[in-house]
Amino acid sequence: MTAPSEGPVPDPVAGGPAAPGGATTPPKGTRKRLEHIDAMRPVKQAAVISTHTLVYFAPLATSTTVVGLVMLTRFSRDAFLFVSACMLAFSYRDTVTMKLGSYFKRRFIAVGVPYLAWTVIYYFYTALSEERSFPYYAFRGSGAFSVAGLHHFVHLLWTGYYHLYFLILIMEFYVLFPLLLMLVRRYARWHWRILAVAAIWQLAFGVLVSAHYFGFQLNGFTQTRLVISYPIYLVGGVIVALHLDTVHRWIVDHARLIISLTALSALVDEALSYLGRYPWLPPYVRTGPYVFSPMVVPFNVGAILCVYLLGVYLVSPNRAVRTRAAVQSGSDNSYGVYLSQMLWIPFLVRLRANLGFHVSWVIAAPLALVTVYLVGFVFTALMARTPVAKAVTGRSRVSWASLKPRRFHSDDDLRGDTGDGPLDLVLEA
Repeated sequence: MTAPSEGPVPDPVAGGPAAPGGATTPPKGTRKRLEHIDAMRPVKQAAVISTHTLVYFAPLATSTTVVGLVMLTRFSRDAFLFVSACMLAFSYRDTVTMKLGSYFKRRFIAVGVPYLAWTVIYYFYTALSEERSFPYYAFRGSGAFSVAGLHHFVHLLWTGYYHLYFLILIMEFYVLFPLLLMLVRRYARWHWRILAVAAIWQLAFGVLVSAHYFGFQLNGFTQTRLVISYPIYLVGGVIVALHLDTVHRWIVDHARLIISLTALSALVDEALSYLGRYPWLPPYVRTGPYVFSPMVVPFNVGAILCVYLLGVYLVSPNRAVRTRAAVQSGSDNSYGVYLSQMLWIPFLVRLRANLGFHVSWVIAAPLALVTVYLVGFVFTALMARTPVAKAVTGRSRVSWASLKPRRFHSDDDLRGDTGDGPLDLVLEA
């Protein structure tokens, strides 16, 4: 998310005018780099990886504790959708006429190309045969180049391999976005009513579908891949973008309240997850494995706001320049970390099994989280300096010389390429 060439971009926390209560506003305009939003990206990716390492390294089927932890990390998907919708709307909020041709081209390059590239990568990765000796995998090719293999590839392309369905959701939203933005602009006085309707839909849709009130039932796999399952995060993201200065001030001014209510909602959801084992608890208030339970929505919204506050904290001028440089580097590589994570997690599982390395999941899952993030970070940093940078990492290609350690003396030294990806804010020239 690079800044325009007119000059340095003001810091999103320090650069805006002072707000009541000592809060500050993000910079105005649509061609600004919102550094606190950039800082949310590695945090959200760590939450995504946490979900998957818990699934692979912890006794999910038998442990109430693990189910409860997974429930608390799943907000990362909703945060991804909210921030993507918010930043896309923010980048177009002052645009009178949207050029649909360049809009769809840019969105396809940012999300569609990496999706296609990684679908191919994961197709061949899942075609590998397991071996007992290092590197624990072998490619024989007979299944990958068969009719059954072709059917499997089409299935992956249509439904999204494991975590890649996030990109399917955001591409669905990209198709709807021009119309949604037009409607939201036209009914400017109805923004909070529209948001209220989206919230009601979010709370009720999963329950109504599960109870056959619409005359049909969607299984969880299908529901997670439909954009209509996430209205409060997507519609809310667009509306918040049009009022970002006001919302930013409100979030900063009410930080303690937000954190407290989020913690309280987490405790409530954990209690309901535990009580879900008892048949007398109504289905519509159960949490745990129930992804679209209305009871998890308050926590998800609160968690997103807490990550926003963390982003503001991380890019504050009070932080050391080197700390902020590390945060930016995490933002630079977060998209590639997300895309590549399911290369490293299954490999760690195989490595653990073949080495007989058996430790409690309490140690194994956090260790896997750190390992996967670091390996994905290094992988992305290296691939971003190759001709396939855009397809594999979502970043524009950068020079090998940029890997050399640098001294950071001022905020201007931090201005760099954070890649495009779903959160790119720069409009077409």
